[in-house]
Amino acid sequence: MKRMLVSLLVFLGVILSGCGKTTDEPTKTSSESSEQKIETAETTSQSETSRSSEVSKASEDVGGVWKATGKEDGISSTWYFNRGQLVVNYVYNFSYVVAETKDSNRYTVVTIKNNEGKTHALLLKGNGRKFEGITVEGEAYDKYLADGTVPNGQLIEFTFQQNAWGSMDEVIDFWEKTYKNADNEASKEIAWENYQRDLWGLVKNGTSGNTITLHFTNISGAGGSYDQFVKNDETTVITSFDGNASFPNNPTMRYTVQNSDYKVIKTEELWKH
Repeated sequence: MKRMLVSLLVFLGVILSGCGKTTDEPTKTSSESSEQKIETAETTSQSETSRSSEVSKASEDVGGVWKATGKEDGISSTWYFNRGQLVVNYVYNFSYVVAETKDSNRYTVVTIKNNEGKTHALLLKGNGRKFEGITVEGEAYDKYLADGTVPNGQLIEFTFQQNAWGSMDEVIDFWEKTYKNADNEASKEIAWENYQRDLWGLVKNGTSGNTITLHFTNISGAGGSYDQFVKNDETTVITSFDGNASFPNNPTMRYTVQNSDYKVIKTEELWKH
């Protein structure tokens, strides 16, 4: 009996010892596994945070003036993005919103709405001062919203235009602020009672890049004058043509104006030459 008890105790001891070892191993492994899970979770969290950060920074800065050229037809137009307002070819107005994140195809999505409330998208890829884009309209836009399908349309190359004019309103504002600046001698030349802002019109022949030409029709409807604006980094040169017949070969006056305060720093009486 004593021998049996000893044998039983030894057996139980071996089993308990074995159980202990068996228990220790999984516990240790479980601990390591937990540490690995924590590390994996942290890594995953960091990865997701990194991806989230990357996505949150995905929106591109599209502000400013861009030359848009179709890669197939070579036709160009001017697009001016300015704080939610888009002006195409200086006079056609739209509103726009840039998505905060890129879509599933890695496009920056610019949603554009016209004055009638119709909406379409401009999908952009690129960075800095050059993008490639594609417009999505009509049924293609509905399908894009439904499943992200990007149509096989013509690619448009967008190139940033330094010192370019974006809209007629921008130029008219510059002209008005220059001629209303009492420090300028030219401010005495305008009879403001005969001035109406809507009498300005765009002259396509003479407008490109940093140069824009406008025609002002006299309030009587008879005759008018031209003004050409050339924007540089710090100054803008305004060349005036009195009378319809004087443009483009017989300029009258030229003013060099500081962009910062609309102060005329140089006056040239070209009509004397």
